[in-house]
Amino acid sequence: MTLLLTEPTETQQDEQLDSRERRRGLRVRQTRPVKVFEPTGARFFGGQTEDISATGLRLELPAYIPIREGQTMSIHVGLSLAGQSLANRRQMLPVRVVWVSRDENRPEVIETGVEFMASIAAQRDAA
Repeated sequence: MTLLLTEPTETQQDEQLDSRERRRGLRVRQTRPVKVFEPTGARFFGGQTEDISATGLRLELPAYIPIREGQTMSIHVGLSLAGQSLANRRQMLPVRVVWVSRDENRPEVIETGVEFMASIAAQRDAA
């Protein structure tokens, strides 16, 4: 039996640093405004993307938003921070909350990972 040791790639290092992140494929760090509709309280909240991929988003949202893993909500991603108006609810995409993380050093915000519901349906159809 031979043991091969290699330097971890950048992607592997990212995965080791953030074990909760399970997305595969290309992730792009990008900050864009988001509008989130949380159906339990029937309220809209603002936030921003931290990174994006074909299957989901990592978001930064206000800590007071009542969200939990497994919850579904609707989201719209704006084009820029320069004041582009955000969409109404009919133009929003359904997402499922995959994880929620709170940082003691930044109690005013939470980070959350969401998966596009359309990608979930596409994966089921492909199986």
